[in-house]
Amino acid sequence: MNDATLLEVNDLHAHIGSPRGVVKAVDGVSFDLRHGAALGIVGESGSGKSVMARAVMGLMPPRSDCTGEVLFHGRNLLTLTKKELRAIWGKQIAMVFQDPGRSLNPVVRVDRQLTEGMRQHLGISKSEALTRALGLLTEVGVPDPERRLRAYPHELSGGMRQRVMIAVALACEPELLIADEPTTALDVTIQRQVLDLLRRIQAERSMSLMLISHDLHVVAGRTDRVAVMYAGRLAETGASRTVFDDPRHRYTSALLAATPTIEHERHARLRVIPGSLPSPTDPPAGCRFAPRCTATSDSCLTSQPAMVTIDEDHRVACAHPVMTKQKEGELVGR
Repeated sequence: MNDATLLEVNDLHAHIGSPRGVVKAVDGVSFDLRHGAALGIVGESGSGKSVMARAVMGLMPPRSDCTGEVLFHGRNLLTLTKKELRAIWGKQIAMVFQDPGRSLNPVVRVDRQLTEGMRQHLGISKSEALTRALGLLTEVGVPDPERRLRAYPHELSGGMRQRVMIAVALACEPELLIADEPTTALDVTIQRQVLDLLRRIQAERSMSLMLISHDLHVVAGRTDRVAVMYAGRLAETGASRTVFDDPRHRYTSALLAATPTIEHERHARLRVIPGSLPSPTDPPAGCRFAPRCTATSDSCLTSQPAMVTIDEDHRVACAHPVMTKQKEGELVGR
């Protein structure tokens, strides 16, 4: 880890026990995040993105096992006790969860949920915490913040609850903010407002951001780098614009092709990715995308592909990466 790197994840495995066997939700993931940078983690539902985020935070459920390294300022978070992690949560690393309706305490007013962390981690008085809370609600765009401070979560709209959740996460000025599908269940207009808000705050505070989404278009213009995740592994990593404009893994291209755009022909059928994710309790021995890929060879069925460098920091885990730009129809099956 160099001085510019805030978070370094090395060969992370996060396995969860279940009645059907061990769920290999994250199975050998490595990446890093620099100070003040924004990293997007994308992939289909069930690809392991949220479990990976919870493993980084140390919020894994019972009957789970995490191995590898999650280095934050050089300390391996996987080896810390819950007491040591609680000193980091909120103050150094914070998380915005998918559903603020379940993340916020429904029987506690907004002011208390905003000020508790500040009073514990920053050691400030109740009046100082309330003043900071009012400023935070203003910063995240909550109208009439004085009245919203006295409200219960159920009295707020979905968009307002998500803004409050972001304010709670920012309360102690963390160095790293993890946003796990922060626009779930929000309408398109509110989604864009929330995403633009996260990007603006990240830039203004020089804070590192990990933005998790199933939509590659969501992270393309709001992150510096992107990591595409499939079935517990990374398929492709690189600068966001590079991966967006010139995808080299057929799964990345399939995600892009399956996302409707304004140029999509009216009444034309939407493209889909054939097949489905492999079972996380019994993944295939070779490439996990092989059953859905259009360029599979015998080696793909028996050997896990290693990450290969395409250009500078653009890397892809594929035995047969796309080496030149091709038309959309050539990259994925119909």
